Amino acid sequence: MVAPEFIEPPPGLIPAAEPGDAPERTVQAAPRRGLPAFSPPPGIVPPAGAPRAVVPTNPEERVEAPGPSPGEGAWRLRAPGGIEVLLVRPVVLGRDPVPDPARPGAAVIALDDPARSVSKTHARIEAVHGRVQVTDLSSTNGTRLLTPDGEALELEPGRPAEAPSGATVLLGEFAVRLDRVPLDTV
Repeated sequence: MVAPEFIEPPPGLIPAAEPGDAPERTVQAAPRRGLPAFSPPPGIVPPAGAPRAVVPTNPEERVEAPGPSPGEGAWRLRAPGGIEVLLVRPVVLGRDPVPDPARPGAAVIALDDPARSVSKTHARIEAVHGRVQVTDLSSTNGTRLLTPDGEALELEPGRPAEAPSGATVLLGEFAVRLDRVPLDTV
């Protein structure tokens, strides 16, 4: 009996397979080719100390792209409610933030703060030359940095302050954690 969820093909549409009728299949592997060499465009000079790609002379060799040194993962903000933001561009945080005229390309991120200690447009956080800067945007309840070793720093409105990895940024009473993303997840 055929199950009701299957359609039975009409007789003769699919030829019946006889034992031993399986066709012989030959699978031939494609020849291995080496990777092409890469040359930068004319006028482009790689920075001193930059890793260089190695083109193998033996095509059987494995080639891996050079990667950043350990500890150079992207900067990340983590906030309550499962919010995770990679700092690929400046961000403006607040309950209902408006774009920052000082950074027109900044992303605006609204935070759900039931205590309402976060201002409408509270702070800007951005990665600059591999370091993170936090700027209070004249918020009502202020912005503080808590370093991993327990030091607390009250930010002066409009003046950027450097935040170390593992720091907690307090927007009023709302905590946002700053860290580096492990390299294997970037």
